[in-house]
Amino acid sequence: MLSDLELIKRRYKKARAKADLWISLLEACYHYAVPSRNLFYWTSQYQGAQKNSRVFDTTAIAATKNFVAKIHNGLCPPQQQWYLLEAGPDIEEDQREDANKHLQHITDQIYYYLKKSNFDMAVNESFYDLAIGTAALICNPGPDADQPLEFYSTPLARIAIEETACNQLETIFRWWDEIRIADIQQMWPQATLPQDVQSLFKEDENATLKDLIEGTVYNPKTKEYRYVVFYDNGYFVDEMRDDSPWIVFRWSKVNNEIYGRGPIIEALPSILSLQEIYRIELAAANFNIAKPYMAYSDGIFNPWTFNLQPNTIIPVAPNSSGQWPIQPFPDNTSPQFMQMTSFDLRQQINNLMLGDPLTPVQGPTRTATELALRQRNRLEEIGPTFTRLQQEFLSKLLNRVVKLLQKQGLIEDFVIDGRKIQLSYSSPLAQQQGMQNVEKFMEYVQVLQAIQGPAEANVNFNQLYMPTWIREQMGVNPELVNNEEEMKANYEEMAQREEQERMAQMGQMQQGQAPNPGVANESQQPLSSAGLPGSI
Repeated sequence: MLSDLELIKRRYKKARAKADLWISLLEACYHYAVPSRNLFYWTSQYQGAQKNSRVFDTTAIAATKNFVAKIHNGLCPPQQQWYLLEAGPDIEEDQREDANKHLQHITDQIYYYLKKSNFDMAVNESFYDLAIGTAALICNPGPDADQPLEFYSTPLARIAIEETACNQLETIFRWWDEIRIADIQQMWPQATLPQDVQSLFKEDENATLKDLIEGTVYNPKTKEYRYVVFYDNGYFVDEMRDDSPWIVFRWSKVNNEIYGRGPIIEALPSILSLQEIYRIELAAANFNIAKPYMAYSDGIFNPWTFNLQPNTIIPVAPNSSGQWPIQPFPDNTSPQFMQMTSFDLRQQINNLMLGDPLTPVQGPTRTATELALRQRNRLEEIGPTFTRLQQEFLSKLLNRVVKLLQKQGLIEDFVIDGRKIQLSYSSPLAQQQGMQNVEKFMEYVQVLQAIQGPAEANVNFNQLYMPTWIREQMGVNPELVNNEEEMKANYEEMAQREEQERMAQMGQMQQGQAPNPGVANESQQPLSSAGLPGSI
């Protein structure tokens, strides 16, 4: 009968074996696109090493940085509020506006603590891993109430993942090749150090342990997480938790595979081809600059003492045909072919990495409409991936943040994605989707007005609800917009004022006086209380 520790070790070794299958592919991607973050085959003893020594072209590195910047600004823009808590379907319609204003206050509190944390720095690092396929982010409690959140970006070379039957990433293992015992006590204050480890630390405060493993093991029956930190001889930490500190998310996924495949993996053939072309071209350039020479062996010229240097005299004798006995090798490269091929490969890499500019730098000036259409097309390309990132990244991140803040008593208790409170996103990518819905509605309005006429078409629209719906689609703060009751009162006041102005104008006309310029013309259609916008 295997012990409890042996069972967890088995799960770790199985997950580690699957992670090792990806090493060759991921190492190549990191080497050519993110060399500074490449930890495969590099231990802590190699700090300061030049990891890009075999990189001949930096197109993939520049494209990756551009990709990370666009994804960061598109998903969770730095120093911006990119999410929103809203009333769920169980909230009554007449209470929805007040509930949304209250939830906006809670949203501002969450943003305040998230802004004070290191989230923007950590998530930017994790997006480099996302460009390759899989990213891992840790959200832990902060050091104090003033900074209650702390984030860490974990390199893909140090984690092993298990996938549930529902394709969810819940069980995560992380390992250290070598770690100081003092760091263990700082990272896990609740850790219980065995006697042999304590003795080792007393002898040397800089003593280290090898192969330390941290595991967050998910139990699908109880829906709880067992958090353990262990090594060969036993546990340091063993406790049950109701949520996981890990947020692991993927760019895209293939069936029967655990790890994701990102745009760098898709662009890897072009990246390798471009690297090989430049390697060959550099070798050819070196050959052409320092050319070898062909010479006749005629008894006067000695190839063993020949040294081609400036201001030197080389005695030679012409051969029978009158040609010089020393001749350089001819050029053997085609710069035009290299330039054309490298341009095509760069274009392929930039297209896959979303790095191509909206317009050529030297091209003609584009209209604002054309730029908007091209930007929309680009966002539509990210749309399917954005859905996965919503489920695996944004939702899990906000749920983890909310739980940590609730445990520390910084915000009130509630459940996101329940029947009363739901989570929406106001990031540029989410706003673009909402803007498409608004544009479709505007097109519908224009078509209906062209068929029925403006006045007749307006009767079909619920003008009391339209401002609220457009606000929700565009992610506008609800405190800036009146609720339906306030809008209805304003419409009634406007109707009464227009009716009074119409009656005053009719009285002036009956008395033969000129109409007051400030009074509405008779051609204007009055808005009575019986014909309030939204009443059909």
